[in-house]
Amino acid sequence: MNKVGGPVELLERISNSPDGHAGVEVTRLVEELGALIKTLAEGRGNDKLVSDTTAFFKGQKLRLTEACSGCSDRLRRDAFADAVAPTVIERPVNDRRSDFLLRLVVAFYPFGVVADKPEGDSLALPRYAMPKLGQFLRDVLGTMPYADLNADSSRLLSRFAGVADRDLRAALFNHPPSRVLLMKVLVRLLTAFQDLRLTRSIFVRRVTSKAWPNVFKATDAHFKGLCDGMFGEFTLQLQTPREGDDLDAWFGLGATLRVVDLLDRMVEVEMA
Repeated sequence: MNKVGGPVELLERISNSPDGHAGVEVTRLVEELGALIKTLAEGRGNDKLVSDTTAFFKGQKLRLTEACSGCSDRLRRDAFADAVAPTVIERPVNDRRSDFLLRLVVAFYPFGVVADKPEGDSLALPRYAMPKLGQFLRDVLGTMPYADLNADSSRLLSRFAGVADRDLRAALFNHPPSRVLLMKVLVRLLTAFQDLRLTRSIFVRRVTSKAWPNVFKATDAHFKGLCDGMFGEFTLQLQTPREGDDLDAWFGLGATLRVVDLLDRMVEVEMA
């Protein structure tokens, strides 16, 4: 008996067989088995048994030939489809319902969000600017870091599902397990914001909308409010650390000095 072999050998047999079907291998085995049983039947001298056996194996040969031919056709089609299919690279999907980092940042924004265009001198952000703000965060963080911080933000928000946005910052800082994770998020954001002038120009350009009726122009004042909201409380936490707060233990030796330096530089740029 010939050995069928692996997938490559099987496909080669399909391609090289006289009728182009893998059924040739199978039907040959059926023929050999049928000939063996027919010989046994003839040895018994029973003509009806010989006739019935011959008819049965002819039917089985036909059925297997058709079945295996269809199967081999599917194998060829699937092999071709796999060969020409492009390599799929999974990327985080932009879905506003799952932009947890955006929700966290907006909850920290001190001037709030309004449903429509802000009136007068209000620094509130219009709700229709949220997708642009989310894109700004992706621009300055990068896709994969954004996805990482988005997962951390999802964990934080899930712990305080019933807390209003205006109370979320206090709730997070007053909950020790959440404070550790929150500081990780803020340190990563602060690092991404360290070139403050460049980040500010990206913010103003990205968050501005000229499409009517959703016309909105982001300003330096909006950006300052964003930074104050995210890093103002953080600065106070560093000045009066609570028991158990140790940035060097959490993020590596020298982390506290690096963070304080970044915050000081941010203040210098704002005052310049």
